[in-house]
Amino acid sequence: MNPSLVFVALLILITALVLWLVLRPLLKRRVEAKTAAVDTNVQALRIELTEARRDRKLGLLSEAGLVEAERELEARVLSESAGSVASVLSAPRYKNTAIALGVLLPTLAVLGYAAVGMPIAVVPEVVRPPQAAAAQDQQMAELFKLAEERLAKEPNDAKGWILLARAKASVGMFDGAMHDYEKAVALTPNDSELWSDFADAAAGKSQGKMDGKPLEYINKALALDGKNAKALLLRGTYEMQKNDFASAEKSFTLAKSQVDPKSGFAQIADNALADIKTRQGGVAAGPEKRMETSAIAEPASASDVVLASVQLQLGAEARKALSANAGAAVFVIVRTLGVDRGPPLAARKIPAADVDKPILLTAADAMIGGAGLKSGTEVSVQARLSLTGQPIAQNGDWQSAKTSLKLPAKSAALTIDQPVTQ
Repeated sequence: MNPSLVFVALLILITALVLWLVLRPLLKRRVEAKTAAVDTNVQALRIELTEARRDRKLGLLSEAGLVEAERELEARVLSESAGSVASVLSAPRYKNTAIALGVLLPTLAVLGYAAVGMPIAVVPEVVRPPQAAAAQDQQMAELFKLAEERLAKEPNDAKGWILLARAKASVGMFDGAMHDYEKAVALTPNDSELWSDFADAAAGKSQGKMDGKPLEYINKALALDGKNAKALLLRGTYEMQKNDFASAEKSFTLAKSQVDPKSGFAQIADNALADIKTRQGGVAAGPEKRMETSAIAEPASASDVVLASVQLQLGAEARKALSANAGAAVFVIVRTLGVDRGPPLAARKIPAADVDKPILLTAADAMIGGAGLKSGTEVSVQARLSLTGQPIAQNGDWQSAKTSLKLPAKSAALTIDQPVTQ
């Protein structure tokens, strides 16, 4: 069940319960008091009637007198009952107070949550309006700016640089994350975990390719701790990209032995080892047949299995913007279906000259070890034209709608015709 719907249902239930507890006494207590008054008056008249009948039996009252008394008491009962009922209906019942509280309590609760809570978190990502997402991104940018200003005054706060770098990397701001990791490793150069995080951010910046800086940082992490699980996973990814499956198998096996078997790292290692086994056997199961290769997305090796073929189309305005910006590039971003934030499963940077060619996505395009892209995974794919060539969306960029796929998928068409507004 959607957590947002559960939250809203609980909110409505709690509000209704509170209103019932608060308003019930205001409406019920006065009615009970007046009803008691009516019962008391009627009971007194019954007693008088009983006494009159007793007097008749004792001979103190004649038959005619009893009849007259009964008539008189009947008239008084009607009179008293009518008067009492009139007083019940006309007496104040705190109705206005109950109505006011019934309106004010839910209103104040909603306004209070809006002031100190995070209402946008209640709305599922898939239905959030673009304005809400843009507002959230703007808020995040302001928080990053405040953190940067504080660290400029306290440049030796290694923990602060680490937290800021990880936060930026988690939302795909890899350039900023790299800068902050450089500050952090300068202050704590012997932290193996920090170097592995630095390598992961560098890999994100290079669209998952492990040559160069990512490999340099991986080796520094492993030099400090040869059993660093994250560094071993990244090292295995590099070895797979180089078709060194024997070494990759050792790296992933050692990484798996260092973590909880139920952890995400263990799952990544399992998926990568299964991928290695398939590649070494040279056979792909089921429908995962090899598709035609293309100049833009030729897989890393002949044994790579193509999991999706993407064809890009540019709207007239987007194509005009592409032609006017020499540094423009297209990014194809793959995420787990329903997840719209954080690092993607895979990403591919497409040069402007190749946007009209088919793009073949394989496990080698995954951010870590081929685990993100595999048969049976449900993903969303989106393309974005970045006028600056940077992976972070900016005003003036263009993007496609998201397309849902279940891998493997033979073809998917993405039309880049929607302006990006922040």
